[in-house]
Amino acid sequence: MHKTKRKAQPPPEPDDSGSDYDVERSFVPAVSKKTVEEEFPLPKQVRKSTAKRGRDISDEESSGSSDESGDDGDPNLPTLTKSQLAEILQTIKSNKRLVLNVSNVNFSTSKEEIEEHFRKAGRVKSVRVPKRRASGFAFVEMLDPEGFQKAFLLDGSFLDGRQIRVRLSESGKKKSHQKILLLEKKNAEIRKLRKKNRAKPEATEITLVPKVEPKVVERDPILDKKKTKPPTKKQMKAHNKRVSMKAKFRNLAQKGIKV
Repeated sequence: MHKTKRKAQPPPEPDDSGSDYDVERSFVPAVSKKTVEEEFPLPKQVRKSTAKRGRDISDEESSGSSDESGDDGDPNLPTLTKSQLAEILQTIKSNKRLVLNVSNVNFSTSKEEIEEHFRKAGRVKSVRVPKRRASGFAFVEMLDPEGFQKAFLLDGSFLDGRQIRVRLSESGKKKSHQKILLLEKKNAEIRKLRKKNRAKPEATEITLVPKVEPKVVERDPILDKKKTKPPTKKQMKAHNKRVSMKAKFRNLAQKGIKV
C-alpha cells in the first residue's frame, strides 16, 4: 500500500505568561438575552384589551404619573406653615375639599390600610382608589386643615413595603391637561417651600407624634394632707412650760396683780 506523508504542523507560538502548560483558548460569542415580552409574547386579544383599558384610565393615570415623575420623597423635610398652606389653597377653586394624591401605592394595599396610615396625621374623610389603574395611586381627603398640613409629613414614608409620595390634588375624577400642569407647578412650589422650612422653627416643630399632656391629679385635702411628725420629749417639755407660765400670768392678771 502506498503511504501518504502527513504534513508537519508548525510549532506552537511561545507564551509570554510564564506558564509551563500550553492552553488552547476558545472565545464563545455573547448571546443577547431576550426580554420577557419577546420570550413570552401575549396573544393578540389580550394586547387589544390592555391597550383599550389603558385608554380608559388615561385621565386618572396622568394625575398619578405626573406625581411619580418627580424624585423620591425625603422623609426629613418639614411640612408647610399655616400661612403658606393658606396661600396655596386660595389658588384652588375647590379649596373646601382637602384632597391629596398618594402615589407609588402597592396594588394589594386596601382602602382601610391607606386610611389607617393617614390617621397618623389627622382625621380622614374619605379614600378613593381607582378600580382600573395602570400605576398604584389613590386619593385621600382630609377632614380639617390641621390633618391636611400634617399629611405632607407622610411624604416618603413606607406603606405596605413601598415608599409613598404625597402630593397636592384637587377634587373631581377627570382633570384637564391644564389642571394637571397647574398641579405639577404647585407641587414643585410646595417642594421648594418645604426645603426652605428647614430653618423655620414654626414648621419643624410640627410632628406626627401626638402631644401627651401631663395628667392633673386631683388631691383630697384630707387624705392627701401632709402627715406631721409627733413632737419629741424636749418639744413637749418646752410646750408644757410655756403653757404653765401663761396660766400663772393669767391667774395673776385675774387677781389684779401686775407683773
